Amino acid sequence: MLLKNTRHSRSQEARCLEELLQKDIDGVIIEPSKSQISCRHLHLYERLEEYGIPYVFIQGCFDQMEDKPQVLMDDCRGGHLITKYLLDTGHRDIAGVFKADDIQGQNRHRGYVQALQEAGVLYDPDKVIWFHTEDRKVHPQEGIRRLISKGTRLDSVVCYNDQIAMQVIPTLTARGIRVPEDISVTGYDNSYMAIGGGFQLTTIVHPQEKLGEMAAQLLLSLLHGESLGPEERKILIQPELVVGNTTC
Repeated sequence: MLLKNTRHSRSQEARCLEELLQKDIDGVIIEPSKSQISCRHLHLYERLEEYGIPYVFIQGCFDQMEDKPQVLMDDCRGGHLITKYLLDTGHRDIAGVFKADDIQGQNRHRGYVQALQEAGVLYDPDKVIWFHTEDRKVHPQEGIRRLISKGTRLDSVVCYNDQIAMQVIPTLTARGIRVPEDISVTGYDNSYMAIGGGFQLTTIVHPQEKLGEMAAQLLLSLLHGESLGPEERKILIQPELVVGNTTC
């Protein structure tokens, strides 16, 4: 069974877990919400273990449970890869828009910082816009407008995902800023949102089907009682860059 709750509150996530504990299930694949924030419901996961129900985290994992079975993208590597691409193509004034309340956003930001440091570009926290699940439809655009209004030098923007990138682009064009001629914009996920309005985002491939397949295989191994080493219990999928027409 898959428990996916990335757009909802943690109280709803707890209710879902409570309901699962009342059902006849063999195992669970869990995509946690707000994975950067400390888990308040450890007792529910402990009950899964007491009942002998194996579970696998996908897309994210709480810090207190980092030793649990999980299948993740190497999001730090992804953030590094796409930022390095911008640096290699001559960009230096690179803003970032990242999600604060999940581990993917934190890791993509970490990769962004590492790439800047390796290139000798000073990290400027004023060029980083943080948003949360609840304000994802408003705060990224407001943050970009604020940077432009302040006259901040920008030649590119690294976005947390494709959805945010496709919010940033019209925010820039409404100010008469051309993408990519004036400012390059990148996404992450290579989702259906990566194409639209004549744009095809430069983005990172996020193979959700592969992640799901590998999580299912890991869960089956646990159900069969297989002895797994650390590398088999924590699987990191490497990112791939896709170059579109939103960068130059």
